Amino acid sequence: MSERKQRVLLGMILLVGVWFGLSRALNNEILLPDPIHVFQTMMGQVGSILFYQSVIQTLIRIISGFLIALLAALLFALATYFYPWLGDLSYPLLLVTRSVPNISYILMVLFWCSAQTSVIVISFLILFPTTYQGLCDVSDEYHDVMKLYPGSRLFDCRAIYLPFLRPYLHTAIKTGVSLSLKVGIMAEILGQVRVGIGRQLNICRLNLDMAGVFAWTLWIMLLLFLLERMIERLFQRTHSH
Repeated sequence: MSERKQRVLLGMILLVGVWFGLSRALNNEILLPDPIHVFQTMMGQVGSILFYQSVIQTLIRIISGFLIALLAALLFALATYFYPWLGDLSYPLLLVTRSVPNISYILMVLFWCSAQTSVIVISFLILFPTTYQGLCDVSDEYHDVMKLYPGSRLFDCRAIYLPFLRPYLHTAIKTGVSLSLKVGIMAEILGQVRVGIGRQLNICRLNLDMAGVFAWTLWIMLLLFLLERMIERLFQRTHSH
């Protein structure tokens, strides 16, 4: 094990130790359950079919909204690169969408869509403006490169533009998945979906089950870690090919 991994492991042990010490000092399971109780709750959740249904439904909603936003941002960035007037026309709308607080998006969309659909729509509305703006910023940096290698628009996209986008896409996907997971679960809680991680968190809140809240929070952190590792592996494989 490398020194860095050893330090990370030590930090995790210290964090759990502080958590355990505080829970013992407070001696109140509602305010702060101890790690052992939370771990037991997590093991109990694994044995329930509802756990897997909740995780799968949440991931389907969040990944759907994320992929739609990423694809739309990429296509629109390509369109505005070749037709700059589209970017000028859409700039006021993008400025407005970037300024709207996430909670406002959630509340407005819940009026217009069903609870299940709203998670996808909210993920799209939050991720599209930032992803699109980032792609446009990257494309502006390579105008001079395009001039050095003149060719057809298809050649520019395939040979120059898309390869240069790779580093930004890597970062955008990692941050986008993290943001969409957090915002999507918040939307599930407020929208009161029938099945999902947000619903389970809300049930724990209503029942004053703080151990359940901690357990689901740890599952969310683990899901995010696994998704990021999958993204890293995917980009490593595509880069090697």
